[in-house]
Amino acid sequence: MQLVSLKAGLATLWVSAALIAGIIGNVDYAASWTALASIAIIPPIVMMWRWNAPPQTMSESIQEARR
Repeated sequence: MQLVSLKAGLATLWVSAALIAGIIGNVDYAASWTALASIAIIPPIVMMWRWNAPPQTMSESIQEARR
């Protein structure tokens, strides 16, 4: 599985879980929705920003140079 699609899938799963938790928790105030939105959005944004692909190995560099 590609790293980009894995990150997108995890982010979608996280936001969906937070939304479901908000619905189950009967969130009804604006402050509660704001807190729920920040819990749902900030972790996936940080994950997308900080989780990078591993560096290229020597073998991959040689194979790329040979092509």
